Amino acid sequence: MSALKFKKDARLDLKTTQKNKELLAQAALLRGVDMTTFIMEPALKAAREVLEQVHLQAEEQKALYNALAKPAAPTKALKELMALEPFDAEPFNEG
Repeated sequence: MSALKFKKDARLDLKTTQKNKELLAQAALLRGVDMTTFIMEPALKAAREVLEQVHLQAEEQKALYNALAKPAAPTKALKELMALEPFDAEPFNEG
């Protein structure tokens, strides 16, 4: 794994148990990276995925709104259907 290549100018403090800290340290050591890299790389990947999903959902909502705001012109078949006499359901409602 490559280390983060940007200047680290912000601090992020995490609270955890001693057991979890030791687990993270051991796993980072086995992976050959420091704990910051071990924790931050998957966290940043997950954060980007969430933001991308939210962005896609916003685009989908906008597309749906645009489609509903500009309905298609009625087709010939729809116009013919709407010109028919109303359907009388009364004969079918008898017990």
